[in-house]
Amino acid sequence: MHEEHRKRMRERFLLSGFDGFSDHEILECLLYFSIPRSDTNELAHKLMERFGSIRNLLEATPEELAAEDGIGERSVFLFKLTCETLRRYAKDTLVVPPAFRTLSSISEYLCRKFVGLGVECVYLMLLNNRLSLIDCCKLAEGTVNKATIPLRKITESTIFRKASVAVLAHNHPNGYAYPSESDLEVTGKIAETLDTIGVPLLEHLIVADDNVFPVLKSGKCRNAFKLPESVAKSNPMFLENFYDIDYETWRFTFYRDLASEKETK
Repeated sequence: MHEEHRKRMRERFLLSGFDGFSDHEILECLLYFSIPRSDTNELAHKLMERFGSIRNLLEATPEELAAEDGIGERSVFLFKLTCETLRRYAKDTLVVPPAFRTLSSISEYLCRKFVGLGVECVYLMLLNNRLSLIDCCKLAEGTVNKATIPLRKITESTIFRKASVAVLAHNHPNGYAYPSESDLEVTGKIAETLDTIGVPLLEHLIVADDNVFPVLKSGKCRNAFKLPESVAKSNPMFLENFYDIDYETWRFTFYRDLASEKETK
């Protein structure tokens, strides 16, 4: 009988979360993990009467919890573990991720990934609709070509992280910031892969020393630059200001600023 009741509670939670649940029902579900076989409904009612709220219960000391009838060591551990997990979650939500409004700001962030590397590496940068950073993951290391790029990992990471825009970047150690035929093929393949899940490839940057080459903007790749409508609407001047670059040398403005600082010093 208890198992059927628990099954219905689990199904109810999976359908709509805790919408419509009372506080004692939430505690009842939580206690399933520390009291695997007994009815936890009555104990949940008693705990709510004793502590008054879920917050008070979770913030109670281990000694206060252990003093309650029906609460053993496993339940004390469960409540304190839940409390500390929620603290960490709340702390993480207060951290505001950086927003990238220009390609030079994206470039500056990504170029730091390649400092001191003697081998080619590929990074995928995932952004939300506000162009704030969601994640930046390494896709491959070594010789970069279509065979070494994990397309499945790209789609899975993009979907799982709920990204709206992606930026690709890889380096040419001791080389030139200019795309090879293989680079163009990789760009096209990844752009097509992302397009199947409705996420545009914003740019593919090739990094070499203090130079950065934007493959899509250069027109050398057949995949056109595009942005989701939500991004364009949120910042009408975005497209006009995004490519803040020196078109003659394909060198970004922040590099010129760094060079000027060095000269003045």
